[in-house]
Amino acid sequence: MPSLSISNPMEVLRQRLLLEVARKQMREANQRQAMANRVFLQNVGKRGFWANSPPARYDN
Repeated sequence: MPSLSISNPMEVLRQRLLLEVARKQMREANQRQAMANRVFLQNVGKRGFWANSPPARYDN
């Protein structure tokens, strides 16, 4: 006679949902990082990019 318990199938569904949420968060984080990288690379090489940062000093 088959078991009437739903606890195991519910646990499987819960794990799948948690995995999907984690994947979505990772995908969104990757998209944010890609956008930040794009903005950074667009500014590299422009004269005004480093103008606001202090000059590098090498004290020997």
